[in-house]
Amino acid sequence: MSPAARLDTDAILRATFELLDQEGTAALSMRTLATRLQVKAASLYYHVPNKAALLRLVADRVAGQVITTLAPGRGWRDLLDGMAYGLRETLRTHPGAAAVVAVQNISPEVFEPAVPLVLSSMRVGLSVTDEEALHLVQSLYVLATGLALAEFGNAPEPPTAPAAYYDTWFDIAVSTFLAGVEARYGSAD
Repeated sequence: MSPAARLDTDAILRATFELLDQEGTAALSMRTLATRLQVKAASLYYHVPNKAALLRLVADRVAGQVITTLAPGRGWRDLLDGMAYGLRETLRTHPGAAAVVAVQNISPEVFEPAVPLVLSSMRVGLSVTDEEALHLVQSLYVLATGLALAEFGNAPEPPTAPAAYYDTWFDIAVSTFLAGVEARYGSAD
């Protein structure tokens, strides 16, 4: 079977993550990706219309992996903490994706299924509107992404500081954000 015959969106995404992790975002082009997959660039366009769509798929895949870790019945703090750490772990696995995730929006079809779960968790123990709850989730996602970008943004180069430094920075930032959410929106049940 020829490489083009085995080509699908998952194969393209796997190769994209490998390319980002091994060579960084500057190396990513449809032509470079096609070469890695041993196909002509035109074969990619059957599955992905352009580089912008490919970058959106990367952001969607990362977000989708994080969303699958969100479990019903968790309190808002556990849910948000799990989301932040899940995002960091996903980006630690694919450090080259941090620079993409930092600037790409997530497709509605990826995040909308998680909205009821997030809202139900945040309504317990917090006095927030649905809009405020979603803004808080987005803010934490941006915070975690920004911290991951500081740590992994020069992929494929390793982080400049020891892992313990980034671990502490991440812990302080996330716990401070969550304490701020509780201080501002915590209900006095």
